[in-house]
Amino acid sequence: MPRQHVLEGRDSQAQGGSKESRFESQEGREKKARQEEDGREEGAPARGSMTQEAKLPRLTEEQLDVLRRFASFEAGVPELLGSLAGVFEIEFEPRMQTENGLNWRRTAAGHFRMPEPGIVIARTHISNALERKRLGLISERDLVYWATILLVNDAYVLDPGDEDLIADWLNDISFNLDAG
Repeated sequence: MPRQHVLEGRDSQAQGGSKESRFESQEGREKKARQEEDGREEGAPARGSMTQEAKLPRLTEEQLDVLRRFASFEAGVPELLGSLAGVFEIEFEPRMQTENGLNWRRTAAGHFRMPEPGIVIARTHISNALERKRLGLISERDLVYWATILLVNDAYVLDPGDEDLIADWLNDISFNLDAG
């Protein structure tokens, strides 16, 4: 079934590093995906008339190539979204300005079968991204969008040996840097 993620958080001034509004872990995403495949929410009975994942389209080799290149900053957000038109959508929108900072809402929907195996995100991806930012090759906004897409696009999986570390770094980048 199509997967949708709606994530809300505050900018770095307002959030103060709280994990409460961060993305769920890869394990949590996988659990949620399994429940969605079953067509139900946690604790809820199975529902009818849900699109099963087997009925969703597979990603093409070209789409997988763009996803791999995006993970290494060899493709940008416009190329990624153009390649995945109709199977992956994401929106970054400011919700409202509060006295504690700007609240952000990130909405993503995937309408494709999760590839087996997934595209593994490792420490080297984080290192590469941070080095590109340090050298001024990418903006802070590029870094935030990159981290967010890696977290919400179900084609990506975190390296099992470093899953917690990578998830923490991606969450910190996604929510604690300024996307404005």
